[in-house]
Amino acid sequence: MSVPSVEVRAYFGCINPIRPERNALSGEAGSWRGNSHAALIAAAAIFLVNFLLLAASLSDYRVTIDSAYHVSIARQWGEHWIVPWDTINFGPGGRPNLQGPLFQAAIGNLGRMLGGSGADYVMANAIAALAQWAAALLTAAFFALQLGGVWAALFAASLLAGAAFASSSYAIGIPSGWLFILTGWAVWCFVHRRTVWAAILTSLAIYVHVAGFAMAPLAILIAAVLTRRWRELALAGLITATATAPYSIFVVRHAGWFTRAQGYPALLFDPLVDLLGVLGTLMILRRPREHAFMAAWLLGPLVWLTHDPARLILQWALPASVAAGLLLARAMARISRPRRALLFGWTMTAAATFFPLGIPALAPEITWDLGLRYPRGVDWTQSSRLAATIRRAGLMGRLVSGYQPALCPALAVFAPLSCEKGHWIEVQPVPDPADALGVADKIYVLPLPADDTVLAAMQRRRWVTAYGSVESNTVVSIAANPPAAEVAGAMVPIAIGEARWLGHHAVINTIAFDNWADVISSRAQAAREARLRAQRISAGRIELACLLYAGSIEQSHPARARRARWTAREFGVMASFLSDGLAIDYLSQSRLAAFKADLIRLGAQIPASDPGDRSAPVMGELHDAVANALDAHGGLFVERPRGNLLPWLK
Repeated sequence: MSVPSVEVRAYFGCINPIRPERNALSGEAGSWRGNSHAALIAAAAIFLVNFLLLAASLSDYRVTIDSAYHVSIARQWGEHWIVPWDTINFGPGGRPNLQGPLFQAAIGNLGRMLGGSGADYVMANAIAALAQWAAALLTAAFFALQLGGVWAALFAASLLAGAAFASSSYAIGIPSGWLFILTGWAVWCFVHRRTVWAAILTSLAIYVHVAGFAMAPLAILIAAVLTRRWRELALAGLITATATAPYSIFVVRHAGWFTRAQGYPALLFDPLVDLLGVLGTLMILRRPREHAFMAAWLLGPLVWLTHDPARLILQWALPASVAAGLLLARAMARISRPRRALLFGWTMTAAATFFPLGIPALAPEITWDLGLRYPRGVDWTQSSRLAATIRRAGLMGRLVSGYQPALCPALAVFAPLSCEKGHWIEVQPVPDPADALGVADKIYVLPLPADDTVLAAMQRRRWVTAYGSVESNTVVSIAANPPAAEVAGAMVPIAIGEARWLGHHAVINTIAFDNWADVISSRAQAAREARLRAQRISAGRIELACLLYAGSIEQSHPARARRARWTAREFGVMASFLSDGLAIDYLSQSRLAAFKADLIRLGAQIPASDPGDRSAPVMGELHDAVANALDAHGGLFVERPRGNLLPWLK
């Protein structure tokens, strides 16, 4: 039985109807007759199984640290309808909200409809994330079906759904995922002469992510060059410019807030889809004019190379999976014997689903549903309890300094808080007014448990007031102007002792082939977490010591106090990097080794029992050690250094 023709009308009307184009790439109908109904059923089954596994965890959904930022701003959209200013991050002054508003506004309105509590906004984000994953899978399957037939659709769906990192990058639901999806549909409509719809979708891509200003128009431009449709390009450009004018004007007006600060996420590869995607791309680019849609969709996202190659590798897998599906369908069509062709098709489908030369997506989906919820990007329950602690203590009007600034917005999902520093560091005030505030002007979430001996000792001296603890985090305030001589005498032994311990005992916070058993064994995982928690507490004690020292010298030595406050914050970040699930591989082995060597040298040069006041040189050594480790020199705040770019290939 030959493969039937397919006529599809897109739900938003940009295809009306279309002629199947699969013969151009796969030759399926002309050279091979396969079991297309079984392939279609298999594609649907792959989608359904993964969808149900993800949906089963909606009440405690996997997210990334980015989600804390987006959901906190989304709540502002739900409560205030329009949010031109971000009052949560980089308080007390805040910053212009330059991120694309569409994603956050959608979650905000859905959260308000669900009830308007913090938990409702978290659920709205989970629903939107699941919808994004479904849209990505259906997009890949649809385009592969139209261009290469049923088997191409099966290959594309299995490759994208089976790749742990690529699939998760859409399943966690971040705006850039919608940017890749919408750009593909915009180019599709442009190539199929639906210019108005192409412009509308390009506008949506821009409104969903600020990078849409570059990526979506570039993809349309490439399609126009390949198809030589200059009038359609001009019309699409005019409609898009008009539709996005309010956002464009706002971004241009505040463009000076963009800084050179940038995070450096790890490069995470899904070997099978990446390799086949590259080969499929090369096949398409041999005759780009004949395959204008795929060429434009594959090439447009390359603008991410200038800013975030890791994001490109993860989410480029969407168009790459379609290219790979077309490549495999073409290879299958060239196998003359039906049994061998079917063996090839089912083998590739099984490999993509269960053995994609890397981690299969089914593994984290199943283990998360079974209760092994690690690594966890954001602990919403902990954030809710910490926010409630701050609310009960009557501290809502105080600037919150979290040990990990990127986590502070998670607290703002549950209470109206303003955070020192924060997330999405590409936009921040220079200089930051928060840097001039004294220690006593803020409240702190320290990475220390309630029963920590150092914290308890500082409370007995009445230098610290604790308001409540949640697991290994405590909300505190620091007394104004504690006695400098007494603080120095207490701070130096603590700082040197903890530095010496970290120098000799700190281990890398990673999951790799050499310690994978620590994650799948509950006993080994408990032992690993205890070790990470110990080094987290050690770094947290140094943070506390630095804060007390800064508070004690603010009147006599304001410049040194400011430097000490900076050092305290960076040791809080270091505590996160050494322990938190969200910070796995944020610190490379080489950087950790250099950091430990600096701390050991500090302990050797300045004995903890030295009777003289060695607070100034100790603070100087601590500052340099953590600055070198985090690559945090200068006035800009950075979330993580360049480091373990290829952690999973060790």
